[in-house]
Amino acid sequence: MTLPLPIGIDDFREIRENDYYYIDKTLMIQDFLTYKNKVALITRPRRFGKSLNLSMLREFFDRNRDSKKIFSELKIMKTEHVKQMNTRPVIFLSFKNCNGSTAAKMKNSLARSMVEEYRYYYKLLSDKADKANDDYIAFYKTYDNLKKTLDPLPDGEEEKSKVDDDLLKASLTTLTQAVCNFYEQPPLLLIDEYDQPLIKAHEKGFREEFSGDIYAGFLGSALKGNPYVGQSLLTGIQRVVKESIFSELNNFRLYTVSSRKYAAYFGLTAPETKQILRDYGQDLSTDIQNYYDGYLFGGINIYNPWSILSYIDEGVLKPYWVNTSTNRLIKDAITKAGKDFTDSFEVLIKNGEVKVAVNLEASFIELATPKTLWGLLVNSGYLTITKEFPSGSKTLTIPNTEVKEELREIVAIYTRISDNTLNELFDNLIPLSLCDCV
Repeated sequence: MTLPLPIGIDDFREIRENDYYYIDKTLMIQDFLTYKNKVALITRPRRFGKSLNLSMLREFFDRNRDSKKIFSELKIMKTEHVKQMNTRPVIFLSFKNCNGSTAAKMKNSLARSMVEEYRYYYKLLSDKADKANDDYIAFYKTYDNLKKTLDPLPDGEEEKSKVDDDLLKASLTTLTQAVCNFYEQPPLLLIDEYDQPLIKAHEKGFREEFSGDIYAGFLGSALKGNPYVGQSLLTGIQRVVKESIFSELNNFRLYTVSSRKYAAYFGLTAPETKQILRDYGQDLSTDIQNYYDGYLFGGINIYNPWSILSYIDEGVLKPYWVNTSTNRLIKDAITKAGKDFTDSFEVLIKNGEVKVAVNLEASFIELATPKTLWGLLVNSGYLTITKEFPSGSKTLTIPNTEVKEELREIVAIYTRISDNTLNELFDNLIPLSLCDCV
């Protein structure tokens, strides 16, 4: 096999046009059309294919693209849904690079994340949609305002937001309205890593200032009762509840790692892992299973895709999956956790598993409880669920050796577990990937 591996590439068109190796996940499009959710959120760990799958959906549906060639010979082309290719306007946003050390800088970063999609539709609308037309005045005004954030701030004004708060909050709704008016068809709204701005704002200590006033209005107005949007699909690590972004949505659907729907499309299934290894002249050995197997998504055995591709590329069995964003959040959370959590966490380290109450449907950054902290560890990929009970409790297990080594560093913050004891516990810990249950 001589095809290059798409390590770090999450653009579907780039992968297909440049002949990178691609694991066919296109039947996710069929499921998306079948489920018909008005607003849906899929939560998965970092680097498990969220961005690539949203990019795939954009390429399939966007009526301004010609996607037949890049979907050639893929599974979706053998279904009746192929007739829906390139039939809808699509708004695609990614907030994975949205960051800032203050609320003002975060606003500027959010505005810059919007500019690219505004620019995309500006090129399509500018020759056909009159700037003086009431349907588009707000669109052109917002675009001009958002572009200001691309220019460097003058000296001494680094803390100022360059975009009006009310305009920023309305910018996504304004975009959906303009696109809907132009095409006379509600667009599909895709948002990747929607919770990244909230996580960063939490880490920097201004979450309530940013999310409560700005971000909740920004997303909420676009998702709640917006007649200018057809369907919305978001990805992230956890669901945010308190900011009311998803409140009062009667047909909102959440697909966590426990959900059977969409389970096979994020990460690599065992057959997919065996196939890609075989294509590059390798077998699925016990050592590879030990390091990168062990996730259970909706009851399906899943391998870490980032690590499998990196291992094939480098040929060295070692940890590759590093999630610095949630790693910092988890370290801070465990450091400040109460006795109820730390006692159970020590049981996990000593026994390899623990039965606890887990909340996967609320975000730890806004509701800091043991349940949501366990949920953060599961949703972030540090633990996996092996059994669920009617009471709501779940058995959690460390999925594999790669995660075990990452957790060893995190757990080192405990002062009441000596280094010698910690090393002994981790050296004797058998990850889920080597257990009979997988």
